[in-house]
Amino acid sequence: MSDNLPVSGYLKTERLIYFARMCSKARLMKRSALPIDYHEYIGVGFDGRCCRFLNVSYDSVKELIGDGKQDLEILEWCYVNGRRPNDEEVFIWNLFMEKRGWRDDDSELVQREKESIGLGNRAEIQTLFDFYDFDEGRRQ
Repeated sequence: MSDNLPVSGYLKTERLIYFARMCSKARLMKRSALPIDYHEYIGVGFDGRCCRFLNVSYDSVKELIGDGKQDLEILEWCYVNGRRPNDEEVFIWNLFMEKRGWRDDDSELVQREKESIGLGNRAEIQTLFDFYDFDEGRRQ
């Protein structure tokens, strides 16, 4: 696995999944180390969805990363300056994000992505997070 790849989407910051991956990608981008294939998704897609969930701007998160803040500090800032989701909202967020691409409108995308790297027949890769982990070498 490369030091130029973001962390898994499954990784939690406090109790929230995906937040660490968003921050990881922004840090890599800041160092000019994020692979070019990821650039079009910076601040949009799941990053944008995460920021909207927390009611903060991606630019604010990126600025805090530039200031050297760590993930948990940034998440706390989001809770104070955006919103702090309750336990039920976090539960729904986590389940939604973990299962994105499984039997939903992103299922075809997951299949296309699998096929693009020669894993089209791998039935255990069912979600976008699964795909990221296989594509980035965290799972075989």
